[in-house]
Amino acid sequence: MKLIGNKIIIRDLKLSDEEDYYQYGKDEHVGPNAGWKPFPNRMVANRVLSGQIMGHETFAIALKDSNRLIGTISLYNSGLRKYNKVRSLGFSLNYDFWNQGIMTEAVLLIVEYAFMKTDCELLEVGHHLDNYGCKRVIEKCGFSFDGVLCKYKKLYDGRIIDACFYSMTKQEYERKKKYE
Repeated sequence: MKLIGNKIIIRDLKLSDEEDYYQYGKDEHVGPNAGWKPFPNRMVANRVLSGQIMGHETFAIALKDSNRLIGTISLYNSGLRKYNKVRSLGFSLNYDFWNQGIMTEAVLLIVEYAFMKTDCELLEVGHHLDNYGCKRVIEKCGFSFDGVLCKYKKLYDGRIIDACFYSMTKQEYERKKKYE
């Protein structure tokens, strides 16, 4: 896959991304906001990266001018809803690139891809209750708030967290596109 935006490209992950992947994934600001422990070393980062490459559900967010990996975005089946044309969206971004509109651009590109190039009929996305940056991206991209799922999951550090969930149907997406 290759999706081209103004500042970024969404493309397949590759093993050559390993250094950039480790550098952003070890940051204390990134992983915990997404629910995962920062990478303690390159070996762990490489193992996670290899798994994501093999899973074909997580894609690189790379700078358009240099093709440097600065984040990831996933389109997957979480199993939260029991319907096979639902996809879940997950994302993380190098801390150095927060608050620059990059994640909003990435999410909008993947939403268009999901609805126009796959059989997806509904996209769902969630964030931890206190992840306000993620909340803002989701809202800017036009998702509707579904509610809070209490005690959603246990994190790597033992905390049990609530999560806010949002969704967008293909019909809602098409209606919004019609009036842009």
